[in-house]
Amino acid sequence: MGLVFLLLLATLACSQKKSAQDYFNEGAKCFEKGEFDRAIEFYNKGIAQAPGSAVGYNLLGMAYRFKFNQSGKKEWRDKEIESFKKSIELEPDFVPALVNLGATFYYSGDKKKAASYFKHALEVMPNHPEAEQLKKMIVEGSEE
Repeated sequence: MGLVFLLLLATLACSQKKSAQDYFNEGAKCFEKGEFDRAIEFYNKGIAQAPGSAVGYNLLGMAYRFKFNQSGKKEWRDKEIESFKKSIELEPDFVPALVNLGATFYYSGDKKKAASYFKHALEVMPNHPEAEQLKKMIVEGSEE
């Protein structure tokens, strides 16, 4: 009887294990509440379960962006860039990460570097909802 109980308990524990998507969803809830440290924790847990997730690294990059915006500390900006780059490394045509990394560089003053990411995003998705704005930003980057 004891062995059956232990097997049942182990089965229940395994079935209740959170998936990467569960962690990403929890992180998104925290992010929406402005709880960026907690969001980062959940995103990292999701990435630990799905290390090949371009989406996970993009979400993590956004949380680091908001941490940087709150504090102005360079370490958060560096982690933001690193996360977006990892997302693109995993999925080179992942438009959200391309646009996010481009925006990071653009608003940091490196419009030329930003333009290359925006161009790539528009090559992949010419009808991007912000295509006109991205095109203007590309022109600005080309003028540097």
